[in-house]
Amino acid sequence: MSDVVVIGAGHVGVTLLTDLVSTQETHGSTFCLVPARNTNRQRIRDLCGPFTRTNMMTGHVDMVRLGAPHLGHLDDGVLEAARHIIITVPDIPAVRLPLIDRIARLSSLPGKVVTIVQAGQGGQPVLADWVRRTPQLRDSSLILIEDSFYGTRVTGRDIAYKRKLTVNVTAYSRTPETALDRLRGLFPLGHHIDQPSWPHFVARDGIGLLFDALGYIIHVGVALDRRNLDKTRAGITYRHYTEGVHPDLAVLLDALDRERVQLAAAYGTETPTFPRIIERQYGIAFRPDFYDMMQACADIYRSMSCASITELMRSRFIREDLPGLRTVQWLAKTAGVRLPVTERFASDVTRTAVELGAAAGDVNGYEPQLTAIPATVPHIKALLTDPHHANLAEAAKR
Repeated sequence: MSDVVVIGAGHVGVTLLTDLVSTQETHGSTFCLVPARNTNRQRIRDLCGPFTRTNMMTGHVDMVRLGAPHLGHLDDGVLEAARHIIITVPDIPAVRLPLIDRIARLSSLPGKVVTIVQAGQGGQPVLADWVRRTPQLRDSSLILIEDSFYGTRVTGRDIAYKRKLTVNVTAYSRTPETALDRLRGLFPLGHHIDQPSWPHFVARDGIGLLFDALGYIIHVGVALDRRNLDKTRAGITYRHYTEGVHPDLAVLLDALDRERVQLAAAYGTETPTFPRIIERQYGIAFRPDFYDMMQACADIYRSMSCASITELMRSRFIREDLPGLRTVQWLAKTAGVRLPVTERFASDVTRTAVELGAAAGDVNGYEPQLTAIPATVPHIKALLTDPHHANLAEAAKR
C-alpha cells in the first residue's frame, strides 16, 4: 500500500503524480493516484505510459513514465493504509462532500494528514465546521491549499506546467508544523529557490486564506462575460486569463477584487489584490492596472476557454466558483457589509447561468451546509481560525 494517496485524475492530480515519480529518490514516499469516482477506471488505464512535461517558466522538458503501481481505486483500501491523503478535485459540493464524508469514516484517521488542494472559497467554512463536528479529526491534520501547487494543463500525454514560488496554506492541526513538514517533504526541490520546498508553503490563518481565493471573480467573471459568451456560443476558444480579459471587463474585475479586500477587512484580516497575488506566486513584475497585469501573464496563463456552452456548464467555473460566490454573499450578509458591485455581479451571472442550464445545486452551492453554521462574525472567525477548539463560543470572545 502507498504512503501517499492522491485523489483526482485531473490536471493537478496527474501533474502532482508525475512530480512524485520524478523526485521519489529524494522524498522516499510510496504513492498512488485514484479517481474521485470508481466508475472512472478507463481513465486510470489511460494514464499508464510516458508523459512529456514542459516547465513553462524555464523551458525545461523531461519525460516521466506512469505505471500500474502508481494508480489505484478508492475501493482498494488505499485510504485506510495511507499516511497522507491529497484531494485535488475542485471544490464542487456534489463531489467534495461525499469524499470528506468517506474520509471521516476511516478507522485509521488519527495521525493522518489530509491535504485539500483548491481549498475553495465556497467550501472552506464547511470544511472547518466538519473538523469541529468530527471528534476523530482532532488527532489528525487538515491542510488547506489556497489554490494549487502549479498552474498546469494536461493535453493528451503532454503536460505544460509552472510550479508556483509560494503557496499560502492553513493547517488545522494540534501539530501544524509537523503536518506542514510532511507536505514540504513531498516537494524536495526547494534548493532551486532557496526555500525548504518548491513551492514554498507559507502558513496563513484560516480566516485569511478564505479571502485569498477569487475564482468567483477571475473565472466566473470572464467565462460569463457577454462578449466571451458570444465566442463560446460560436465555438471560438480564447486564452481565458489574457484574451478573455478585455479592458472593459478588467474594470469590473478590478472593482470586484477591491470589494473582496474590503470584505476581508470586515472580518479583521488582510488579503492582497489579485495583481499582488500573481506577483507573489509567479514573480511577475507588479503593474497597478488590472488589465495590464493580466496581459503580462501571457507566458504563464495559457488555459483555454470552454469550447461550448455544454462544456462550460460542466466546468469548474460553474460548479466550483458559483458556490464560492454564494459563500461570499453569505459572508457579506453576516458581516452587514454592502458590496454593491458584487451584488449586481452575482445577480447578473446567476441569471445568466440559469438561462444557460446550470443545475440548481451548482447555483446554490453550499447554502444548505452554511445555514447550519451560526452566522455571526465572531463565530465564523473562531471557526475558520481554530475549529479544533473545544468551545468555539469561548474562542469567539477572544
